[in-house]
Amino acid sequence: MKEQYNKISGLSYQGKNQTNLLTVKKEKNFSSNAWITFIQAREQGLKIKKGSKAVGIFKGFGKVERKTKDDKVRTKNVPMGFAYVFNLDQTEKYILA
Repeated sequence: MKEQYNKISGLSYQGKNQTNLLTVKKEKNFSSNAWITFIQAREQGLKIKKGSKAVGIFKGFGKVERKTKDDKVRTKNVPMGFAYVFNLDQTEKYILA
C-alpha cells in the first residue's frame, strides 16, 4: 500500500488524514495516491471535474507564543484548521476553445 500524499508538496498525509483519504480512494476506485487542493489544481492548470466531492483534512497544530501579564512567554498548540482536497483522478487539464 502506497501512502496518500499531496501532489504539490510531495508530503504524505499523517494519522487520520491518511486513513480517511485511503478509505475514500478505495470507495471511489481512484487509481491515484495523489491529492490536491482546489487552489493547487488551478495553479497547475487543472480543473476539478464537475460533480467531484472534496475530502476534508485536518491541517494539524501550530505553536503560538503569548506574553502573560507578568511578561512570561507561554507557548500553546493551536489547531491550524481544515482544508479540502481532491484526488488527482478528479482533475482534468483545461481545454481552451
